[in-house]
Amino acid sequence: MVSTRPLRLLVTDDDPIQLRAAARLLKTLGHTGALATQGQMALDLLERQSFDVMLLDLRMPVLDGLETLARLRPRHPKLPVVLVSGDDLGVNWSFYRDAGADAYLVKPLDIDTLSALLQRRLR
Repeated sequence: MVSTRPLRLLVTDDDPIQLRAAARLLKTLGHTGALATQGQMALDLLERQSFDVMLLDLRMPVLDGLETLARLRPRHPKLPVVLVSGDDLGVNWSFYRDAGADAYLVKPLDIDTLSALLQRRLR
């Protein structure tokens, strides 16, 4: 399950339970990262630190995932961004892809699905 090299992820979610669960999954997979509870906090972290992948909750108060994505893309066009939602985004995937997302995961996060997605990001 562990990747060939550790990744540094930025995980953004307004739900502290989801953040803790994501942090545990990343640790289990051998990765590290930073946690942000809102979009603006994530943008601020991106200005000070580098990350290999971002997991971004779609529905957050104040600055939602799409607005956060729109603000980060001009400065970080190559950062892989994975939208995370309780809804399956596949029905409208072209909309989210056109907005700048690279992939999506459905909550609750599954370790095998997350591992496979991160392995693809390494290629």
